[in-house]
Amino acid sequence: MDILIELTYAAIVFFAFRVFKIPVNKWTVTTSVVGGVFVVGGIFLCMAYYHPYTPQGRIYFQTTPIVSQVRGKVIEVAKDANKPLKAGDVLFKIDPTPFQAKVDDVTALVEEEKASFSRLEKEVDQAKAQLEKAEAEFKLAKVTEERNRQLVRSE
Repeated sequence: MDILIELTYAAIVFFAFRVFKIPVNKWTVTTSVVGGVFVVGGIFLCMAYYHPYTPQGRIYFQTTPIVSQVRGKVIEVAKDANKPLKAGDVLFKIDPTPFQAKVDDVTALVEEEKASFSRLEKEVDQAKAQLEKAEAEFKLAKVTEERNRQLVRSE
């Protein structure tokens, strides 16, 4: 398989040089060789990742990595090996302690914000009361000023 991939790359490079009339010099050849090392090397690395083998049997097979969406310590494996699975089957259970701690932290933050909100509501009520008091004092001052002006005119 490896030689087939390498020969395919060599054929592609050969035809690219012929079709596009690329001049053969030390720079173009070096570029195609270094590019081939990276391209073919990348293909080999992908093959090694998805086709594991053992030196004893060299059995090649397609693998499907199973990775959870959350990190944590596995506390129970629910399925046995080499048994067929169905969609939605529980494969393993993760320790819920760190997640519950995070939920408790967020719940405490919510309660703290509720307390802060009620304190701010009381401050708003006090500010409204002070505003009403200032408006009433202003009206009283206007009325007193008007009375004083009338008193001064009547003298």
